[in-house]
Amino acid sequence: MYAVTREIVELYASLFVHCRSYYAVQQRDGSYRPSRQPLTLALLASHLQGRFTLGTYVVDRAGYCSFAVFDADSEDGLERLALLARVLVEQDIFLILEASRRGGHGWVHFKQPIQAVVVRTWLLPYAQAFGMELYPKQDEVRADGFGSLVRLPLGVHRRSGGWYPFVVVSDGRLLVPVGETVAACCLWAGEQVQRVSVPCEVEESVYEENNGEVVAFGAGQLGRGMIRAWCREQDIVEVIGRYTLLDRRGVGRCPLPGHHYRGDARPSLQVFGGDDPHWYCYTWGRAGDVFDFLRLFHGLSVREAWERLQQGMLF
Repeated sequence: MYAVTREIVELYASLFVHCRSYYAVQQRDGSYRPSRQPLTLALLASHLQGRFTLGTYVVDRAGYCSFAVFDADSEDGLERLALLARVLVEQDIFLILEASRRGGHGWVHFKQPIQAVVVRTWLLPYAQAFGMELYPKQDEVRADGFGSLVRLPLGVHRRSGGWYPFVVVSDGRLLVPVGETVAACCLWAGEQVQRVSVPCEVEESVYEENNGEVVAFGAGQLGRGMIRAWCREQDIVEVIGRYTLLDRRGVGRCPLPGHHYRGDARPSLQVFGGDDPHWYCYTWGRAGDVFDFLRLFHGLSVREAWERLQQGMLF
């Protein structure tokens, strides 16, 4: 018998939580109420102990995710997920299967955060072929919105009153639980998760249009993961604060050209730090990371901005 210790909660958070700045609480009827408060280890511990049930958002406001979830919401959903897992493992994609109130979920974990649009290009055809949904369900998220809510695993489903374990296919082709307790399932997941990378050919098929120019991301070229790593090293509030005066909430006049035709008379730009650093222009309805801000400010394509950054000429 295992207890839900702090170490287990930290392991669980590292596997199943990407957005820590907000979460949702499941209600008795199965619906969810969003909360804009940080998702703490204490809250996750209460979820695992069955005190209440939480949902997590797959996509952050910069458009990235650390995992994807196949959702098979039907009576034979778990069996179809098991078939999907057999197909995916041949592509070196590994699923963690989770039972649910009806059907189940299949979790794919990534070696590094990936843009939702790339994830959907890569994995959505598999979901469609097997008649199930894929989370993330959208390519991007508005800065004032939320993206693709899923129930965190191993919590008590408020509508059914039960909790649902991770499962594996036995030698007799039966789907069996990996453990009898929540803690045992967490420890099993920590040992079994195999993180995967998006194939180069998928990245090559995803294009981003910048000022009429189409830039491909792929093998031997500029990868968005490189940009993401650079952005994580920056203080987004400090960097953008060099271009416009920000108040203590990160609000200031938007200096980005082309969409404030008479100037940004009422400050419409807000910069968010913390675990989900990004900016959002409420007038433009557009968000991005610190690299996006710099290239848009200077009117550069992705490749031009990256080359200038390498030369120390972007700031």
